Amino acid sequence: MAQKKENKLEWAVVTGASKGLGYCYCEELLKLGYNVIAVARDTTPVATLQKKYPSQSIKMINYDLSILANCQKLFNEVQTDNVTILINNAGYGIWGYFNESSLEQEMNMIDLNIKALHILTKIFVQRFIEQNQGRVLNIGSLAAFTPAPVFASYYASKAYVWSLGVAINTELKKTKSPVRVITLCPGPLKTDFWNRSSNQHNAKYHSTVKVMKTSTYARKSLVKGLKVKRKNYIITESINKIVKKLTKWSPQSWVLTSVYNYQRKRK
Repeated sequence: MAQKKENKLEWAVVTGASKGLGYCYCEELLKLGYNVIAVARDTTPVATLQKKYPSQSIKMINYDLSILANCQKLFNEVQTDNVTILINNAGYGIWGYFNESSLEQEMNMIDLNIKALHILTKIFVQRFIEQNQGRVLNIGSLAAFTPAPVFASYYASKAYVWSLGVAINTELKKTKSPVRVITLCPGPLKTDFWNRSSNQHNAKYHSTVKVMKTSTYARKSLVKGLKVKRKNYIITESINKIVKKLTKWSPQSWVLTSVYNYQRKRK
């Protein structure tokens, strides 16, 4: 992909930007020549990128987007910036048996994973259509393609993200809009996601496949997400594509039992 060095005023908004995948997306965008608006509850870690990429501009906005009023505040705050990319990355999971997991935490997760993403997608798509340019990258997951006993609410939230994004992107294509909403569906990544999801400080991540480095996934998925024209969602790596096909064509009882056995051992 050609770098954006010719347009220093083009901005990308990244939510959940302080660590993990969001932080890596910020860096990859800076490498491509975009200026970045980093959004998180605490954006302090992003300051290191300002020193690393002095020729780019970085704005840091401290918002907890599970407080839904902050979504509109964020949108209002970037009205004067030439925003052409939104990456909805903020989110987390709640692991555990449904009858035992915290309802309060689950409702907060739904506010962030679903409601905040929905609001930001809506208002930025409206803006992008008006300016006849823009792209939303929503971070889904392989989790979108099957229910998951012992991780039920998180997988359900990612199914919503996938379904919403595919529908919106189809609308945009059918109406001949240049705007796109692309859903990125990563497999396992090396982040602290599992620690937060399981409420453990040193939780072990068990995976039957090789876990991709977060920075590698950010680079690969960003390039594809910004270039793709016809696809509604993107799955990288052959093993993840195979897993997706298996969940589609295998008997659901077999898939659910496999997921259950996998998830219940992850403590």
